[in-house]
Amino acid sequence: MPSHISDTKKHFFPNLLTSIIPFRHARRSLRGILTMGIGNYLKQLRADKKTKYPHELSIAAIMKNEGPYLKEWLDFHILVGVEKFYLYDNGSTDNTGEILKPYIERGIVDYTFFPGRAQQRPAYYDVIRKHADDTRWMALIDLDEFLVPVKHKTLPEFLRTLPRFSQLIVSWVDYGSNGHMEKPDGLVIENYTKHARDNWGVKSIINPRLITYLGNPHYNYVAGPTIDENGKKIGKVNQEKNPTTINKIRCNHYITKSHAEYIARCNLGDAGSGEKVKTFGRDVETNFRRFDKSEVYDPIMKKYVTKLKKLK
Repeated sequence: MPSHISDTKKHFFPNLLTSIIPFRHARRSLRGILTMGIGNYLKQLRADKKTKYPHELSIAAIMKNEGPYLKEWLDFHILVGVEKFYLYDNGSTDNTGEILKPYIERGIVDYTFFPGRAQQRPAYYDVIRKHADDTRWMALIDLDEFLVPVKHKTLPEFLRTLPRFSQLIVSWVDYGSNGHMEKPDGLVIENYTKHARDNWGVKSIINPRLITYLGNPHYNYVAGPTIDENGKKIGKVNQEKNPTTINKIRCNHYITKSHAEYIARCNLGDAGSGEKVKTFGRDVETNFRRFDKSEVYDPIMKKYVTKLKKLK
């Protein structure tokens, strides 16, 4: 793991020295650089410029009992240019291992059995410690999230159009149940085509060598700029007041799927918090109604359905 990465975001001198900077994005960027060390930061920028990493884009994720969705999720991301997956298994008891076997044999998936409570952040720290120098960019997402290039054929093609960044913020597009009470046959991306009008979350694609603190799965502390899809530097994400646009890249978040699937998912627990039931402090039905927003029909994923079915 890079020596500058920390388990705390509170660094006295970097915080003190940057406290007078009025712009949040500049303050956070410089704070990360000071935490990492200016010399180390500049050295890493030079290395990134001349190094051809083994993988251009990878995904790191922690999962549990995602067998019904795993092949679709992997094949989709391979179609859009992801070259490597670092998958941490939080104690699956389904056929996850059987599904992953051919991907592991082809060298596409690096598999780690990682049971226990509240293991998401430890898994991310582990993957950065082991693989920061194996990939130019690393996306930190879940198995119910699909990273979608809107105007380019692949994600790396889009990423190459951006100015240098330490972290790219990608907006969620939150999909509801489409009225399904039980799990329907077919692919996730063909069964769930309606999403919420407003989206409240984001995920990130990072330069793993420039992380200084893994805050949460959505937003991290980095040395250098955090940007949006337009290359604009941003300091703090506020999806209510200033939502991130989804014109070039988006993270389709199939947060509920059907009612039955949502209930089953809640009972798996949360890899991040370690809570037995993932309900965010509410009862399951209230939580389902909160997230089940199928307000806008969106055919963006239709072009991938036939391609994925041919791979079955």
